[in-house]
Amino acid sequence: GKWGEDTKYDCVCRFRVRICGESMTNTLEVENTGTEAFDFQMLLHTYYLVSEGKALDGTVCYVEGLKGYKVSDKVSGEEYVNDSDEPIVIKDSIVDRVYAPMGEKVGLDVVVGTGPGRKILLKANGDVDGKAVPVSGVVWNPVEKAKSMADFGDDQFNDMICVEPGLLSDVPVLEAGKKVTFTQVIKSV
Repeated sequence: GKWGEDTKYDCVCRFRVRICGESMTNTLEVENTGTEAFDFQMLLHTYYLVSEGKALDGTVCYVEGLKGYKVSDKVSGEEYVNDSDEPIVIKDSIVDRVYAPMGEKVGLDVVVGTGPGRKILLKANGDVDGKAVPVSGVVWNPVEKAKSMADFGDDQFNDMICVEPGLLSDVPVLEAGKKVTFTQVIKSV
């Protein structure tokens, strides 16, 4: 692949974590220290514990704030625009969807329900060489597929929701000497 031992690409990656009170900030920076531009994607795989095993209870486990996003459903293969104010919920089968911003929207700003009386505010933004780039969001829970996953307990899907901010679409190549910065802020509300 592009990044084998004989690669013509080079970069420096930095990951910072800052915890302050009720919030945590994660910043991933990649600086192209080589002479060749390269394409890239970034995704922070953030798994949230859903209390009381209620990940399939849409009244307490959900994602709000994705209205107007283009949806790519990785399970059904469907693509559509989410035009509903209804929260995204996990029902009784695998959920694996990419929500890409449309129009002028660049940052991700969602609320994640993680059980009775528990909510998390997730904000994410990114820039390439100082220019804002769109941040997508992935919502994932394996439900029945958990049984066939070696690194996942058969019923652990009841205890989690994965909401992953990422730089996935409409991201320019990273030119030599340039830097991409991707930040997520997670806050208990």
